[in-house]
Amino acid sequence: MVGLAKRLEGKPFHLIAAFNQDGTKEWVEGYLRGKGLAPSAPNFTVTKGGRHPDVKGNGYVPYYMVFDHTGKLVQEHMCGSYHGGDGLKMIEWVDKLLKGAPDIYLGKGPWGDYDEFAQQVMRKKNLDAAVLVLEKQTDGDALRILDGVRRYRDQKLAYAQSLLASDPAAVVGVLKSIAGELKGTKLGAEPAEQLAKLEQSADLKDAIKIAKKFAAARKRLERCKCCKPCKRTEGLRTIRLGCATCRADNKVALKRAKKKLAKLVEGKDQLPIAKTIQSYLNSLG
Repeated sequence: MVGLAKRLEGKPFHLIAAFNQDGTKEWVEGYLRGKGLAPSAPNFTVTKGGRHPDVKGNGYVPYYMVFDHTGKLVQEHMCGSYHGGDGLKMIEWVDKLLKGAPDIYLGKGPWGDYDEFAQQVMRKKNLDAAVLVLEKQTDGDALRILDGVRRYRDQKLAYAQSLLASDPAAVVGVLKSIAGELKGTKLGAEPAEQLAKLEQSADLKDAIKIAKKFAAARKRLERCKCCKPCKRTEGLRTIRLGCATCRADNKVALKRAKKKLAKLVEGKDQLPIAKTIQSYLNSLG
């Protein structure tokens, strides 16, 4: 599931993992970190428990539910290899639904005289040309289509903003994409302005260097072995930061990581990535 979320980051996909067993929040966070999930993952949410009125389940976990882009439940089943599970079929369902999902979801029509434009927008075919025409209209159907494009643009801008705190090297690419799709339109002005500002930003260059060093330091620390009790009773292999014994067994590595991270964020409070690093540093105690 972590791999699926990573592969589909930036796509119209969100994974909600419902933890339906005993265990603390700290244990769950440590387990997910051990699987390679970053706390800043934008399309992965973990919740304690999860239910749906139309799903009875079979009393076992893991159990999955897949929803389409409209929010409709389209498939639910036991996964894995036991109790009639269908393995990893949920991934096939997700990929299938994503292929059928419009690039820009406008909601339900009809769109009156603008149906052709609505279809063009949903396929993102010559999106800039369609938007240029629609921006000159005052009809309610045309404005509804433009609202859909605006939501799409704003989601992309929010995603780019979130990347400043997790993967600043990817921000320019996201902004270039949306600015290019809406080039010459009123809706394209904001992403174009943000792109121009960031491309000249010394802060972004600093953030990219810092993020690279942070990723290396975190990877090095989180490869440390867990303590024997965590391995025996929890089935873990790598350090659980909330475990006192794990921390004691790896005190030298922790001290080294804390020193390196503290130096990384020194004097960089204005950078979103620095706030992410500081939060991680706080988790080290």
